[in-house]
Amino acid sequence: MGDGDLDLIQRIAAGDERALEHLYARHAQSLLAYAYHLIGDRQAAEEALQDTFVAVWRGAAAFEERSTVRTWLFGICRRQALLRVRRGPAAPAPIDEVPERPSEAPGPDAVVLARADASAVAAALATLPTIHREVLDLVFGAELSHAEVAEVLGIPVGTVKSRLFHARAALARALPVDVSLVAQGSTAASPRARSGPSMPPEQESK
Repeated sequence: MGDGDLDLIQRIAAGDERALEHLYARHAQSLLAYAYHLIGDRQAAEEALQDTFVAVWRGAAAFEERSTVRTWLFGICRRQALLRVRRGPAAPAPIDEVPERPSEAPGPDAVVLARADASAVAAALATLPTIHREVLDLVFGAELSHAEVAEVLGIPVGTVKSRLFHARAALARALPVDVSLVAQGSTAASPRARSGPSMPPEQESK
């Protein structure tokens, strides 16, 4: 996909409108979902999406290939979305960084997420702070790597991993799942289980 995107950007830089249409068709859905979760308003998200591609049309010639085209698009979309965030609750305070805790088995949050259906996850996502929704959207919705998410958000990779850890735990707590489904065996009564979920294996540092 990366090579195809780059070819489209080069054609857009040369004034090819069809190339812009192809790039839009390829990425618009995931960008719109990302903008909507940041803004919380469908119309404003659609405006942010349109302005993202206006910026692409105007700035394609300046693309320097220091990132993938997809990462570049999400960075533009994020800026356009945040321009439209004018009201709502104040931005949440920065979350504390926590050490990465490797685990040989999925934590309680992974169990909850695995058992929840899509509608429940969507409803729970809507209750999370923007800082949590955003990293979940980029990692699981847009399927960006930790390094790509770090570039989009302008933060270190370690911070991405920490935010993702907190976000997964917050999402699991927001899901209406019976605690008996989460507490497997003796973990329900152990102090370690009550202290918080362990980071799933797939999120460990390489």
